[in-house]
This record gives sequence, C-alpha cells and structure tokens, in this order.
Amino acid sequence: MKRMNLPPALRVVLCIVLLLAAYVLQRTLGVRLSVFGVHIDLLPLIVAAAAVLMGSGAGFVCGFAAGLLYDASGMGIEGLYPLYYLICGIVCGRIGEYFHNRQIVGTMLCSAGMVLALAAIRYLFLFQFSDMGILVFARSMAVQLLLAVVLSPAVLVVVRRVSGNRKGISPAQTMEGGSNGPA
Repeated sequence: MKRMNLPPALRVVLCIVLLLAAYVLQRTLGVRLSVFGVHIDLLPLIVAAAAVLMGSGAGFVCGFAAGLLYDASGMGIEGLYPLYYLICGIVCGRIGEYFHNRQIVGTMLCSAGMVLALAAIRYLFLFQFSDMGILVFARSMAVQLLLAVVLSPAVLVVVRRVSGNRKGISPAQTMEGGSNGPA
C-alpha cells in the first residue's frame, strides 16, 4: 500500500498532537516510565525525533509546543522551557541534516543531549532548594541518559508513523527550503 505524502505543516501538526497525547498521558493519567526510581520524560525524545526527521523548522515548532506544555503546567521558570525546547529543536534539526542516512544515531544523540541538558538545568535551578547531593544527581542523570538512548529508536518509529514521514528530509531540501524540484 502506497502512502500519501503529507504536507510538511500537517506533519508538524501531527507531531504536536503526539506531544500533547504524551504529555497528557504522563502528567494527567500518571503513566510514567520509571527505572530505578528515575522517570523518563518522552517529550524531549519526541522533539528530537521530529527535528531529526523533518528539520530545524519542525524542531523549532515542536520544541516551542513542548515548552508551552511545560509552562502551562506551572513547572519551572516561566518562559524557560519554550526557549530551551525551541533551541534544542533547532539544534537537533541541524544535527539531523548531518545524520540524514543514520536517523537512529542522530535521534539517540539528540535525545541524550536534550535529557542531559534539561537535567542539568533543573538541577541548577533546584540546587538551592534541594538537599540532593551531586552523587545522587549523577546516578539519576546516568539512568536518564540510558533510558533516553534505549527509548529513542522506538520514539523515532512512532514519530515516523504519526507524521507519515518514512525517509525524513534530505540535505538539499533543507538548504533550499523545500523540494520544489530543480532550479
């Protein structure tokens, strides 16, 4: 069965719907993945996969949407998460151009980087209010990184299916801003 090519804007909207569904499942219904007491957040993994598959523009929009979801819940400093996630979406999109033929590797790298940076930011902002030691933080971060690397290929498959995007972007499409054919 041949799959229709969806317009890029619709692909991004479908990824935002996936972000919203993952957020609702994690926050409202209490469906949280936990290994050794460490919870993994699926939103950074979805943003990384969308950015690697569809480029910096999609990463920007999906990242901003993920950040708004965090801000709407009242977590953290207002405006920090949208800024953080949109920057990560752009960076992951650029990394995705480099890993065009190895999207799984690019997604794993971006997911690990996003989880690591987010954990460090959270630790720095909560450091003054928490009695968590650096060893406990390092153990927690190591488990989060491992979970991100292990789960990111599965998230990539889901984002690929949801967005209807099997191949991802080509470097030529990113440079030219689309696939309008030869100039």
